[in-house]
Formats: sequence, C-alpha cells, structure tokens
Amino acid sequence: MAVTKFPNQIPPARRSPFSTLERLTAGLPENLPRQAGVVLLALLLGVVAGLAVVILPNPLIGFIGVMGLVVAGVMFARPLFTLGAAAAICCLLPFGTIPVKLGMTFTFLEAALLVLFVTWLLRLVVSNRLQAGSDGLVSSPFDWAILLFIGLSFFSYILNWQTANTTDLIHSYAKLLLAILQFFAVINIVRTQAAVNTLLTVLMLAGSAAGYLGALLTRLPRDLQFSLLSQLRIVGYPTDNRVLRYVEDDPLKPQRATATSIDPNSFGGLLVLVIALLVTQLVSVKPLLPRWLLSLMLLGPVISLYLTYSRGSQLGAIAVIGFVALIKYRKIFLYALPFLAAGAVWLPSTFLGARLAQGFAMEDQATVLRLAEYRNALEVIGDHPWFGVGFGSIASLNLTVPVSMIYLTIAERMGLIGLVLFLFLMFLFLSYALNRLGKLKGDRQQANLLGLTGGVIGALGVGLLDHYFFNGEFSHMATLLWLFMGLAVVQVKIGEAGPGPESKILP
Repeated sequence: MAVTKFPNQIPPARRSPFSTLERLTAGLPENLPRQAGVVLLALLLGVVAGLAVVILPNPLIGFIGVMGLVVAGVMFARPLFTLGAAAAICCLLPFGTIPVKLGMTFTFLEAALLVLFVTWLLRLVVSNRLQAGSDGLVSSPFDWAILLFIGLSFFSYILNWQTANTTDLIHSYAKLLLAILQFFAVINIVRTQAAVNTLLTVLMLAGSAAGYLGALLTRLPRDLQFSLLSQLRIVGYPTDNRVLRYVEDDPLKPQRATATSIDPNSFGGLLVLVIALLVTQLVSVKPLLPRWLLSLMLLGPVISLYLTYSRGSQLGAIAVIGFVALIKYRKIFLYALPFLAAGAVWLPSTFLGARLAQGFAMEDQATVLRLAEYRNALEVIGDHPWFGVGFGSIASLNLTVPVSMIYLTIAERMGLIGLVLFLFLMFLFLSYALNRLGKLKGDRQQANLLGLTGGVIGALGVGLLDHYFFNGEFSHMATLLWLFMGLAVVQVKIGEAGPGPESKILP
C-alpha cells in the first residue's frame, strides 16, 4: 500500500504543460522563479498599500487590509497553518469578527474554516484525487454517521423553517455545520506525525495563554479590566455590562474568569479540553514539550478553571483526569493524593465549596433555573419527539434559549432520533479510539490519542450541565470538539503506519 502524498507533491507527468517554460529557464538558477514571484508579490502589495493610503480616509485601514491580504495568502498556501490559526482563534479570540461587513458579519474563525475548506477542495481538484487509482480521500469508519447526523439536522431545520428563516439564525446554523464539517478537512489535510504534534502544541500553547489571561485579568481592578476588554469592540466584542461576569450576575459576589470567551461556562469547557492535553503530556514518557514547561503551562488553565466557578467544567476536568489515569497513566492517582487531601481540608471553607454544596443540594439560583429549563425541555420534547422544533426561537413554546445540557438541546432541536444518532456517533468514535490505543507503537502517539480522546470525554461530561458544544452562537466550542475528534482519527491512522515522526497516513 503506497504512502499518501501531500497535495503539493504533484508527479512529474502532471507538470508537462510547463515543459516549454522549463526549457527556456534551464540555464537559470532553480530558485529564480520563486524569487521573482516574491518580488512581484511585494511590488503588488506595495501598490495596493499606496493606493489605500491615498484613497482611504484612515491609513490604518489600508495597512490592516494589506496585512489581511498577506495572511490570507499564507492561509491559502499552507492549510496546516490555517488549521493552526483556527485552533488559536478558538482559544484566544473566539468571537472576533472581521471589521468589514460583507452582507453579514463573519468571524475570524469562520473565515479560517472557509479558507481551509476552499484550499482543501481546490487541492483535491488540482491533484485529481477523485480519479480512480489516485491517492484517494482519507475516511473514518463513522463518516456515514456524521453525514447522517448533519442530514438529519438539516431536515429538522427545513421542517421548522418558519421559525428559523432570519439571517441571524441561518448564520448561526451555518456556523454549527461548518464546525462539524471541518472534521473531514482535518483528517484529509493533516497527514504526518509532525503535523499532529505541531497542532497539539499550538492548542496547548494557545489554551495555556487563554488560561493565564483569564487568571490575570481577574486580578486587575475592575475598571481596568473593563477598559482592556472593551478595546476588543473593534473586532465585534461587547462593551456593555456583560463584559465582566459575576456569580449569579451579582457584582457583590466573586467575579468569574472569562478571558476573551465572554461566557465563564464556555471558557471553563475550553479549559477542560486544554487540561486534557496538558495533563496527558505531562505524565507521558515522551512529552511534546519539556515537563517543566508543561507544568507552567498547566498552572494558568487550572487557576482560571477555579475562577470560572463553573461547576460543570470543574467536575468535567476531574472526570478527564480520572479517565486518563484509569486508561493508561495510573500514577496520576498517586500524584493526586496530596491534592485531594489538601482539597478536602481547604475547599469546604471557600466560596466554591459552599457553591458546590448548594449545587448538589439543588438550592442555589443557578441550579433552580437549570431544573426549570430541564422541565421546559422535556415538555418541548414530549410535544415534538421525533424531529424536534428545529433551530429557531420558539417563543410560543417558551424555547427562547438553549437548555443547559447538550443532550436535551439536541433532543429539542433534532428530536429523539437526533439524540440517539449523536450518542451512537460518540459511541462509535470512542470505541474506535480506545480499541486502537493499545495498538499504537509509540508512547508519544498513545499520549496524543489519549489526550484527544480525554478531551472529547471531557466535552461530553461538561455537556451534562452545558450546551456550548452544540450551539452555533458558540461555534468555537463545537469546532474544538470536532477538531479533537478529527486529530484523534488522524493519530490512529498515522500510528498504524509506524511510530516515527515521518510516519504518514496510509489511504
């Protein structure tokens, strides 16, 4: 079985249209055409920048536009860079929007994912991958389930079109679909072990930076925090009183860490995925980064997770660490003993300890609201059991916001058929990943796969108390979930080829 080539590795026979040009330039240095192209591109950008300064009222707009062209060019030329940029955006600027409105407001994440898809599809056409006998597309054993889930969601959307025919709701649904569909781009673009390692490093670095940002911001005076976060208004961030978040929205209670994620609960879910990668790398035999650096990187997300006061995310992180320890790295249990002992003594006297106790007793305001949402969701599901109420806002059914549980949200939107299909899809993925974990030949590959699978487990656990992983308004969370799943599939397929860093996916 032949090793799959990168899209830019075009066989010599396909370069025949340029044979005349090659003969004309035979006596010239090999890199001269590339150098000439760089010079021409630089001249073109210089002309565009000059015209922008002369025509536009604000020269800064022209500068931003030129830089945007440069970045767009790199993203089209390097799909792995685009994927890494999308991962970093999810962690650091998830709600950032392009300042220029093109009919509707596009986020940076949408733009990156669209560029990723366009680049992938163009490379498919250029390299004739779809022809018989060519390299072929990379697939997973559950592609059909993902496509069926997408198709069912579209059917539910169309079935309830009258409640979701506004531009905002169409845009929100499109962002959710884009997040799910990136799974197919990921498993076809990421082809080598080095690429997987690089993307995981980007996720850990960006996630750690988000964790430190969330922790540091809450230590600043509130006026300064508000001023700093309000500067993001240039890329579409809010500037109202929701910039700073508090427990139960009461400024007299502790502030909740959000970094640039706006919502503390969604920020907590993001940190769970990051912690899954960092903890697994920290205890692995061959981590991607030095252990001392991983320890420092883990500190920020852990502190921020505490400061989110998101009980669902905190319990999800504990579940992830327990999962990683149970499956492979049981020494985590030993390392965790002193922390558990210290927590048992210290936690009950803290605000978080009291909040956890109130949550388990179902006495605090947030828990009461969640229970009301659950009752409302069950009524909606009872009235529309098979295909749900679609993705609109059903005021007549009191369905004005998603219920705080991913499973009830899916059942509301897509019916019980959609929920069963989603659970079956996740079962297929986890079975696929865990059954092949022990068959991978390298410890680094095993750690990568376990961290990615642990992140998915964490998302499903957090989903018991939150809906962000299936919500178009928080499309970066859905993007991270399906990115983790795609990279896990890639790691399995590369692992089947061998443990070396040069291993590639076999079609």
